Amino acid sequence: MKTPTLLTFNTGRAYTDAGQRIAARKLDDGRVLFVDVDRGIEYVTAEPIELTPRDVMAAYDYGRTGWIYDALPDYASRECILGALRDAARAVPAVRL
Repeated sequence: MKTPTLLTFNTGRAYTDAGQRIAARKLDDGRVLFVDVDRGIEYVTAEPIELTPRDVMAAYDYGRTGWIYDALPDYASRECILGALRDAARAVPAVRL
């Protein structure tokens, strides 16, 4: 079975009326790039992790993140990838709290 390369989920945290929508993508080096569209935050994990909501949120919550510009130094490539992640996160269903 092929490992998925894109993960989307809603944490249910009440940052906005939609909750907290996240999209994440595994990079070639095993680190995970992720966006939180409701808070306008973009991160990459400091080290390789599994592409699961639990592991992404552990990296997010405990500051185990690195510099996104080091992970994706090319502007055009970075913006293309981030744009696709933002779109994917916006498509995550809202959680009504």
